[in-house]
Amino acid sequence: MQKGFRCLMWGGALSAPPEKNHEWSIKPWWGEFRDRDHERAFLGQHATLVAGQLQLALLVWAVLLLIFAIPDYLALGASADFYKLLMMRLFSVAIILGLFIAVGVNSLLAIKGRWISLVEVVAITLFMLVYLYRPDIVSWTITVSLLMILGVLALVPNRLMTAVPVAFYMAVLTAAVLMYLGRLDPREFIGLLVVFCLPIGIGWAGALRANVLQRKQFALFQQSQQLNTELIREIEMRKRLQEQLQHQATTDALTGLNNRHQYEHLFAHELSRSLRQQQPMSLAIIDLDHFKQVNDTWGHSAGDEVLRKVAQLCRDNFREVDILGRLGGEEFVVMLPDTALEQAIAVGQRFIDKLAATPIDIGSQQIQVTATMGVITRQANETSLEGLIKRADEALYKGKAAGRNRVMPG
Repeated sequence: MQKGFRCLMWGGALSAPPEKNHEWSIKPWWGEFRDRDHERAFLGQHATLVAGQLQLALLVWAVLLLIFAIPDYLALGASADFYKLLMMRLFSVAIILGLFIAVGVNSLLAIKGRWISLVEVVAITLFMLVYLYRPDIVSWTITVSLLMILGVLALVPNRLMTAVPVAFYMAVLTAAVLMYLGRLDPREFIGLLVVFCLPIGIGWAGALRANVLQRKQFALFQQSQQLNTELIREIEMRKRLQEQLQHQATTDALTGLNNRHQYEHLFAHELSRSLRQQQPMSLAIIDLDHFKQVNDTWGHSAGDEVLRKVAQLCRDNFREVDILGRLGGEEFVVMLPDTALEQAIAVGQRFIDKLAATPIDIGSQQIQVTATMGVITRQANETSLEGLIKRADEALYKGKAAGRNRVMPG
């Protein structure tokens, strides 16, 4: 595309020319991508814009054809020659407006050069009648032909590989008609062709430069889009990796509960808040009963599965605000913010009962697991997290000594 794409040029120097990358290389004579997919993408992206500009060019062309019927009438009057020229102009306008309407219906026709070139060839051929019926303005008509050749290349959006042959066709046809009418001898015929080569060369060079710059910009934009996509993908991958690392750093790998480092950090925060707001706070330690027998009887993989199922029961039965962690081995720890001892005992008993009533599937077998829980509430003068855990552990051992499968307050 030539003039039709020039509004897309942003100007300025372009660094790292895309044609250095063979994938985005450009044909040196026609200014189109060597890669057909890239060329189709380029044309498809600009089809609507080019269609509008092509319609404008066609409309101007049709209006000029009709306007020049006026000097024909002034020179020829209502003669047969005038009506022949008028019919030529009306037929040319008809096919031009036909293309105008077709492009309005389907903008993709604007990037298919064969239709534009076909209309140009028909109109140019009909235009030769002006030389036949208006010999009095041959010099003026030749000037118009020069401008039409330039317009074919620079003003009407078209592919160079179809526009250049049309321009040469008009040049040769014009010179041939003039020679046929006896206006040129063979030497003058060659000279006129040389003269016609000037607008062809100028139009081709300007259109080629526009084509190349437009495609360079398109290639740079596409490459930047690709780089942006890859960058976004890289950022998302790094974000997921960071989340995974964060999860690994704060989570017990086996149970998915908070690990020691993370729950101590969260416990410290809640303890500080409890002290500041003078709100109750309870803490419980859960220890599975006779867990060693599970490992000895069923194997360590079964023991791991039991720990995972117990951890899931903890998540299902404690509140979202409660902080769960794996203390180590078969021991779990729970902090219950804003919870007095009586409430903590009730919550703990509900969990102990639920665990005792929930068989754990190990392959085709089921294991019945129970647990003992030691529960304490922060005392008014208690400010040490270590002290809380120690008291809860002492309550736990009392529960073990009392027969297990129970909640023991401390």
